[in-house]
Amino acid sequence: MLFNPLKTNNEIFITNYGINFTKIVNSVMNMGVKIAKNRISEFLDYLRRRYVLYAPIEKDGISKIGKIESVSEIAFLPYRTKISVKPIFFPPEEKFFKFQKKDGWFELEDYLLQIDEEEKAIFGLRGCDVRALEVLDRYMLSEFQDPYYRKRRENTLIIGLSCDYPRESCFCTAFGGMIPNRYDLWFTDIGSHYFVDIGSEKGRELVNSEFFEEATKEDEAKKIRKINTVEMEINRRTKIDLCEIKKCAQEIKKKANDPIWEELGKLCLSCGKCNFVCPTCHCFDVKDVTNIDGSEGERIRAWDSCHLYEYAKTSAENFRKERKARVRYRIYDKFVFPVMRYGVYACTGCGRCNEVCPAGINIRDVLRRLIS
Repeated sequence: MLFNPLKTNNEIFITNYGINFTKIVNSVMNMGVKIAKNRISEFLDYLRRRYVLYAPIEKDGISKIGKIESVSEIAFLPYRTKISVKPIFFPPEEKFFKFQKKDGWFELEDYLLQIDEEEKAIFGLRGCDVRALEVLDRYMLSEFQDPYYRKRRENTLIIGLSCDYPRESCFCTAFGGMIPNRYDLWFTDIGSHYFVDIGSEKGRELVNSEFFEEATKEDEAKKIRKINTVEMEINRRTKIDLCEIKKCAQEIKKKANDPIWEELGKLCLSCGKCNFVCPTCHCFDVKDVTNIDGSEGERIRAWDSCHLYEYAKTSAENFRKERKARVRYRIYDKFVFPVMRYGVYACTGCGRCNEVCPAGINIRDVLRRLIS
């Protein structure tokens, strides 16, 4: 089974109501396998021949998930990339269709038809970004089906990788730790080998290839020690207890008039950087770009930011004119509204917002104050 959030309504029902289908599958499937590091390039080249391969790449100090033409391009980073995987499925700017007036009628050219129906394999994703895809799936593929996102998201093989050590900004342990609930294969560095957990039928098919060998109990113990060591370090830095999810959301909701919003409103520059690097932010604007007489043009979707002044501006008024209101909305849109709607947080602890904020606002500090 290729990792696909769209298989059946039953799978969506199971996910939304907290039954962890993948962990059940893992308990049955996990054969305890490993792959030698000196064979990882062969395995990735094998993947590249079967799928369109995406993996971490780094250029001019900027790391992201990109399409791989040669395995030599892959950057084996010790932690997550600076830019998330989101742009692959939900680009910063996307053309919907082109329109042109002919003989008094408008002809449309639908760009949806031009999106490649490729089978992707994404290697090297970290837990925070895989969880972010699960959040985006809820927004884009549940009651509203976004056909552009859906077409890119289908037929995606997820091969994750545990972090060797965390970035200073990371706090994924507040949301479940380094290993997410859903994946096809998950690699953890145990020295001369990677220990490989299996999360799907498609993953099991891949480990039947020539590159893998049976792991020992000692190998599994090394994997557990590695994960525990990294997560303990994250916990030491983070010091956040998000407790029971609905209780925390209610605690934050009660503080709508807390002085913290005034303080943050004075600090925030309303630049929107935190929104644009966030792997789960999904707001967008749609506009028509036409020639001077409107006889031809294109409809375009572009990312938007709830921190920007124009975001809540309507023909009648701007109902979030004050910066403090926009800061509060962003926090609520991560920790209150998605809990009310889907029963999950829309934050995965990647910490990218902390790294890019020019005002030095740290979401971990904000959360500590809100749930204390």
